[in-house]
Amino acid sequence: MVGLAHARNRAVGEFSKGMARRIGLAQAMINDPDLLILDEPTSGLDPIGCKEIKELILLLKERGKTVIVCSHLLSDIEDICDRVLILYGGKIRASGSLKELLKVSDINRITTPSLSPDIMKKVLNVLRENFNNDDFKIDNPTRTLEEFFLEVVEQAVNDSIETSGVVSGGKIADYLQSETEERDQLLKELSKPAEKKEAKKAEKTANPQESSHDNNKINLTEPAKKIIEELTTNDKNKNRSVGS
Repeated sequence: MVGLAHARNRAVGEFSKGMARRIGLAQAMINDPDLLILDEPTSGLDPIGCKEIKELILLLKERGKTVIVCSHLLSDIEDICDRVLILYGGKIRASGSLKELLKVSDINRITTPSLSPDIMKKVLNVLRENFNNDDFKIDNPTRTLEEFFLEVVEQAVNDSIETSGVVSGGKIADYLQSETEERDQLLKELSKPAEKKEAKKAEKTANPQESSHDNNKINLTEPAKKIIEELTTNDKNKNRSVGS
């Protein structure tokens, strides 16, 4: 889930700072908690890693988890958080939903498809009749640099350009895809450990004697069995008992 499957056989001590951040996130999630408190979860990550972690946090939200994120990377907060609380000097200075806090009420913005020169001229005439030229501006919307970078990488992946620097294990993680089917499949996979745990618990409840018997079993390795056998053979005339 944190994009480290390709490094499963590497020692953690060899990991980069970004990979170490992912390991920390995996440790936080491994018991499937209902509440996660994350401090700078995207710090030290490359743009692909940042996108993966943010998508992962949103996925946890979809699963009903509560995630508290502390970060000075405000663009990340805008991407993943529903509510924001700003602390300064040890006191809460502002809090609320992102929409409430960031809305500029005294300005209107209208977004349209690309306008022809004739229509643009009419729009400008209407604006100039009601406002000074300094009161309004017309430009094209822009995307973030992160969005542009991800588009470039996605195109490179589609063109079969391989790189180990920015792509986890040779491809972008499946859960970065927005299609509902892929998200549903991932949620199904994530629920399997919990289902197995419940099934095992139910089996133990139905067969308490068998479960108790299994708990008393001692599983010995072959070297241990060999050592006990040798000790027992050597000491059979000395009335000694061998325990393990």
